[in-house]
Amino acid sequence: MADDEDFPSSSDVEEPEDGDFYLSDHEDDIAENVLQDLEDGRQEDCNWSVSSVITKESLLAAQKEDLRKIMELLALSEQHARTLLIHYRWDVERIFELLEQKGKDRLFSEAGLTMSENKVIVLSSYSDPFTCSWTGYFIVKINDGQSRRIRCMTPRCNAVCDEAVVRSLVNARHPDIADRFERFLLESYIEDNNKVKWCPSVPHCGNAIRVLGDIYCEVQCTCGMQFCFSCLSEAHSPCSCIMWEQWTKKCHDESETVNWITVNTKPCPKCHKPVEKNGGCNLVACICGQAFW
Repeated sequence: MADDEDFPSSSDVEEPEDGDFYLSDHEDDIAENVLQDLEDGRQEDCNWSVSSVITKESLLAAQKEDLRKIMELLALSEQHARTLLIHYRWDVERIFELLEQKGKDRLFSEAGLTMSENKVIVLSSYSDPFTCSWTGYFIVKINDGQSRRIRCMTPRCNAVCDEAVVRSLVNARHPDIADRFERFLLESYIEDNNKVKWCPSVPHCGNAIRVLGDIYCEVQCTCGMQFCFSCLSEAHSPCSCIMWEQWTKKCHDESETVNWITVNTKPCPKCHKPVEKNGGCNLVACICGQAFW
């Protein structure tokens, strides 16, 4: 039998310090995978409602970036790429998907562009392009706020008028309206974009918010305004937008003012404004001129 000195005593064995532990190679791989999954999940949660602020100064750069992607992919000019993006609400990824599903011909045709010998043709020449009729038509469309996609006024023609032609004809007669046309084209990145909305601050700060991922989220502008991106109301989580709308309406309908109007007035049958009877016979006259009992 070996002597006791041949075996190390408990005092000779180095014990791990408090909090130290050791994993086998297999356990270490499992732990690493779990940590990676947690990190991936954390990144997905962050991207789900990530937002960025677009100022007046950065609006043009943001629009140019999306235009560049479409111009490089489809070999289009800037104005033709803008026409395509406005039609598909500035959804670059959606255009990529539809390009694979439908092809160029159908993609362009639905946006008001036509293909001929692999070149895009947009309405850019007329029998008499400098006539007052075309210029007047463009001016009316711009004043009506329909200038982002002005279609040909020929019946049953779906072509979109060329920006350069519109700009040239209108600028020759009304430079101020031509400037408004340029502003509408620039602001189309916000007005026609599902992922970008103006900040609802009052007075307006001039900024817009762009989200990446789900649009049902709450965002904050650099002006300090916090709001729901989907309905533009004040931040209302965890309530849904529909629930918040119903609650707001209920609070409004049950206010003392509404109750008083309901009890003491009667709506005019013509203009539907509340009318109060303050004496005399039962025949009353509304400010719109309608008399009723």
